[in-house]
Amino acid sequence: MKLGVIADDFTGAVDIAGFLVSGGMRTLMCAKPVATGQLPETDAIVMSLKIRSIPSSDAVKEALSALAFLQEAGCDRFYYKYCSTFDSTEKGNIGPISDALRAALGLSSTLICPSLPINRRTVYHGYLFVGDQLLSDSPMRHHPLNPMKMSKLADLLAMQSPATNGHVYYDVVRKGATAVKNRIDTLEKDGVNNIIVDVINDGDLTTIAKATEDMLLVTGGSGLAQGIAAVRAKALGERGTAKPAFLPKRTKAVVIAGSCSAMMQKQVAYYKEKAESFSIDEQACVDDPSYPETLAKWVFAHQGSTLAPMVFATRSPEELQYNREQRFKGVYLAGIIEQVFGKMTAILAQKGVETFIVGGGETSGVVASTLGVDAYLIGEQIDPGVSWVQSLDKKYQLVLKSGNFGCESFLEKAQECYDERN
Repeated sequence: MKLGVIADDFTGAVDIAGFLVSGGMRTLMCAKPVATGQLPETDAIVMSLKIRSIPSSDAVKEALSALAFLQEAGCDRFYYKYCSTFDSTEKGNIGPISDALRAALGLSSTLICPSLPINRRTVYHGYLFVGDQLLSDSPMRHHPLNPMKMSKLADLLAMQSPATNGHVYYDVVRKGATAVKNRIDTLEKDGVNNIIVDVINDGDLTTIAKATEDMLLVTGGSGLAQGIAAVRAKALGERGTAKPAFLPKRTKAVVIAGSCSAMMQKQVAYYKEKAESFSIDEQACVDDPSYPETLAKWVFAHQGSTLAPMVFATRSPEELQYNREQRFKGVYLAGIIEQVFGKMTAILAQKGVETFIVGGGETSGVVASTLGVDAYLIGEQIDPGVSWVQSLDKKYQLVLKSGNFGCESFLEKAQECYDERN
């Protein structure tokens, strides 16, 4: 097996790549198709796209282009990776992309498995939970781009696609891989397109992976990758020992926090007590074309400390609502802030900053795109779902973190991974 993964954003790509590396699979991450002759020998290739929140028709085109590249690169099994909180709108993009990939591969059905138990994302009786809360009751209901106000996966998919939905409930999953496979076979014979599986712990992921070894296409969060890597290692007689491609070095660095998730708020508050920090001025982002340079100068002025300086746009739900409904009503503030971060990144890179620690999927995408990195080596995993990555030319090293992922001290912890040897 050579696994080809289509991830719907940068942080999601890093997320699943880290789990594959931890499970013993040599993994490369690509931001766009590259010449296959330039690719090192790998067990998996992860395509990091930015298709979570764009129009569905555009997202489908990019996903199919990625599929074609992965096929050209020799992949013979495929995985569409989306967020474990099933981030989507009423019209997509998870349903339409899954449908398009099935059609392109000539398949009638695929797996829907968003669970990531290690980060407390589980599915029971087809309902998605975040911790002990239904998705619709969790902080995800306040997501600025994709507020999640429903929890039943079949209902979410039904709004996005005419595909039929069926379930493998937990009473079957706990009986083992054979029972799961038999249930999947029955659902396929009944014409079910999306097979939604219950998962509440890591052992269930291995069960599901074993039961779906013969499925050409699976979809889900990064959790299923743990199961796939474990099944592969056992089949090869290996221990599944992590295979990071590099160790990060201490260089000029910056922390950029763009996410407003509940965990990112905690991480920013913790880090502010440890390192120099700068809260962006939204009005300056809107009015001052030179503001990115102002931010970059501040970053340079605060190099030299043990911990990198942080520039952050993280705000509470109340602040977000006030900005959206009163202070900047009618202004696409999030997009303007991302542009500022992109321009700041370009200035920093031009002047020698090589390490970027970024919080937030959209912000990570902007930083990675600005740096023009086409392919990444996957390094050490810092916390579940988040690893260090390095550009293939070894010019930049980055942490591209989903806002919700990582422990409270994550921004400090990431910098404890530096290899201090000369």
